[in-house]
Amino acid sequence: MNQDQVKEILLQIEESELEFSVTFTGKASKKVNGLYKSDTHEILLHNKNFSVDNELLYTAIHEYTHHRLCELDGTRSGRVHTQRFWSYFHRLLQKAEEKGLYKIAMEESPELLELTDTIRTTIMTEDGKLMKELGRLLSKARVLCKQAGVRYEDYIDRVLCLPRASAATIEKIHAFDVKPELGYEAMKVVANIANPDKRAAAEDLFLQKHSPAFVRDSVKNKPQDEDPRRKLENEKRRIERTIVSLQARLSELEDTLAKMPVTPFIFCFFFLLRLLSPLTADNTGVGQMQIPAIPDIPEVTIGGGITRPPAPPVIQPPTFVQQKRTPSSAAGAKGKQTGNATAASGNSGKSDVKKSTALNGLNAKTLAALSQNSGNLTLLNNLLGTDAGLGGNAGLGNVTGLQTDTGGAVLTKILTELEKLQAQTAQAAGTSGGTSTDTVNAASTAGNTGAGTNGNNAAGTSGGTSTDTVNAAGNTGAGNAAEAHAALAQGAAAELIRLRINGKEIKDDLVYTFCSAPAANGSFLYGADRRFTANGAELNETAYFLCRKTEAQQYEITMDLRQEPLNANSFLYKLYQLSPVSVEQTSDIIFWHYKASDLEVELIFRIKDGKA
Repeated sequence: MNQDQVKEILLQIEESELEFSVTFTGKASKKVNGLYKSDTHEILLHNKNFSVDNELLYTAIHEYTHHRLCELDGTRSGRVHTQRFWSYFHRLLQKAEEKGLYKIAMEESPELLELTDTIRTTIMTEDGKLMKELGRLLSKARVLCKQAGVRYEDYIDRVLCLPRASAATIEKIHAFDVKPELGYEAMKVVANIANPDKRAAAEDLFLQKHSPAFVRDSVKNKPQDEDPRRKLENEKRRIERTIVSLQARLSELEDTLAKMPVTPFIFCFFFLLRLLSPLTADNTGVGQMQIPAIPDIPEVTIGGGITRPPAPPVIQPPTFVQQKRTPSSAAGAKGKQTGNATAASGNSGKSDVKKSTALNGLNAKTLAALSQNSGNLTLLNNLLGTDAGLGGNAGLGNVTGLQTDTGGAVLTKILTELEKLQAQTAQAAGTSGGTSTDTVNAASTAGNTGAGTNGNNAAGTSGGTSTDTVNAAGNTGAGNAAEAHAALAQGAAAELIRLRINGKEIKDDLVYTFCSAPAANGSFLYGADRRFTANGAELNETAYFLCRKTEAQQYEITMDLRQEPLNANSFLYKLYQLSPVSVEQTSDIIFWHYKASDLEVELIFRIKDGKA
């Protein structure tokens, strides 16, 4: 059998639309019988390892399985001989047997047939009966241990010296009445299937002489076909999260190395350099060590003249500069800033924390101010959804008819619409001739002075100045934000109970929060302005959570994050990388917990009056 015939047989077993080649290496290998190169789609067979074509064809089908999975699933790194591989491989072998292209030729060895019958009927069946009886006795021992006040787990661990998982599986074998003719190993696979119908199907597959990998793959829950683009987008996001995590770890290592003291060996090395440098520079002193200079090699030119190369510069010893750190001094400050008070004088002391500026554009504070207008509130509710649900034709602009939130498209378009509204509001306020420090909430009219009833004061005259007092007097803490937001909390759909990331309660850093009223379909939008200190500077960021109700007790939470500047090490940025997530509602609580090796998140919303 040559390599062209092998390729023809493989295509007869199962067609492939991805071109591949089969090559006989003409060699023998003690390590492997064959290889598959996924980059060139080449099957290499060490044909000198085989004495018969049947063995060669087995290895060829093995490598062809790698090719088919590469075609179906794409190139994958890491472990390749997975349960899916062995299941697919055994399916191809079964197809080859059915078409008469491959066979297990046991008929040629009567002795092998007799031995196989002995193993199956005598050894494996009897072993299965014994393990099933052991399961019955263990179940009885569990009851007796309870009556005698003995802990059953201790009895299993230190009296019978059995692994707990094995003891539990053996009890299941007896409880589920698994057929002993399967053999103990196959009985374990069947007993660990919780669904009775799938358990019966697995038992029948084993009786039909299918492999354990084939049985496991056949009875497991098959995932629904995923959109190829969405699949690649999810993989891209996983890789991006990995890169961000590695960059954060690299930054931590660099900071740690920068703070670590230099080892004594390096100090001694440079100390010796400083001692030797004057000796090499001055060799005329008495009793000083004479270090001869390396003679220069003269260069002979074509004309016979000799030119010497320029002497290399003297290597200067390194100098160590101690970094000076300015200690923070909050003490000594004179006066306390309130309202529009100016900064304290030079006698008040200096701080090493660089003050931040508030984020421009749409944030939680401006979003709350926008919602004070009834027309704007109606727009926000329409954007979030009506009785038609998220799959209906509700909404405005190009937000309509979105069934799923692919890549955060719904939240992005909602924020885009709100930013347009903010710009229109700012433009309208500007045409009145007034100057607004918060253009979203400035409602100045020529020659008129108004006072807002919801704590939002817009005072202005022609050519005057309007200020927003939603978060007046420079609130810097979550408590002040809660007071300023009290007027909005009454109609809010939910309140944030906990946002803890890696043990840090982010809720303590929030200076302002906003939550929309519940839309007709139960969805709501939550915004939060956060202020925190990192590397000696105050930073601001605004997070938006779109909680879309997809089912009766099910939400999909999509997050958007605005930062200035971008801070990939921020806790909220790490949370943003996980968006979107699906969570369940229990009673009036929306709770989501995520835990990985480098990130742990707890997010809790409480639904107001349980109506969302």
